[in-house]
Formats: sequence, C-alpha cells, structure tokens
Amino acid sequence: MRKHPFLFQFSVSSPNQASLMNTGTAEARRHPRVQLPIAAEVSCFSLSRLREPANLRNVSAGGAFFYAHLVPAIGTVITLDFSVQGTGAGSEIQISCEGRVVRVEPRALGEESGLAIEFSRLNLGSL
Repeated sequence: MRKHPFLFQFSVSSPNQASLMNTGTAEARRHPRVQLPIAAEVSCFSLSRLREPANLRNVSAGGAFFYAHLVPAIGTVITLDFSVQGTGAGSEIQISCEGRVVRVEPRALGEESGLAIEFSRLNLGSL
C-alpha cells in the first residue's frame, strides 16, 4: 500500500486502475484520485464569492473535483476548504487548497456546476 498525502491509504495494482472514471474508461492521471463525497466550502475572490457551500466529489495530490453554485472561467483561482477524519479519536484535519480551474461542467448536478481545480497550494492543519 502507498500512503496518500491526505492520510488515506489505498492500493493500485496498475497505473490506470486508480484513474477509471464512472464511464469505465481509463485516463492518463499523474495522481490517483480518492472518492471523497463530503461537504466543503469554496471561495473565489475574483468573483466576490466567499465561503460558499460546495460538495467535494474526489481529490488527489494534484487537484480536486467538486460541485458548487459557481461558473468561473478556466484559469480562475479558487480556494477549497474541507475537513477529514484524523487518525486519532475525535480528531479532524482541516485542509485548505488553492488552485486554478482547469475544467467547468455547467449544471452538472442540478443547478450546481462541476469544477476541477489543479492545486497550486495545499495546507493541512489540525482542528
């Protein structure tokens, strides 16, 4: 097993096994993704949107995909904040990421757009 920077453990028997989309087709990925359907908050200073609710779908060491009520342009800088269960009893890890939008799927989930960001900054801190 390989350790993931987000403290999740997973195993990959082939490079493309971890990069299968819901369609079942393999894609070239630099980092394996972890499905992580949890609530998050998104901020986009250029759109004057601060701490808006978002729904994370998956995350990797290089980026994340989430749903939010935003439709930013490709290249827009987004901040994504969420927390995950830590290794100790009752502990949480607060994760704050910043990155540029690399894909936008308008109205991918009802009124929410699907957004993919590539991380330029990643901070881990305890709550």
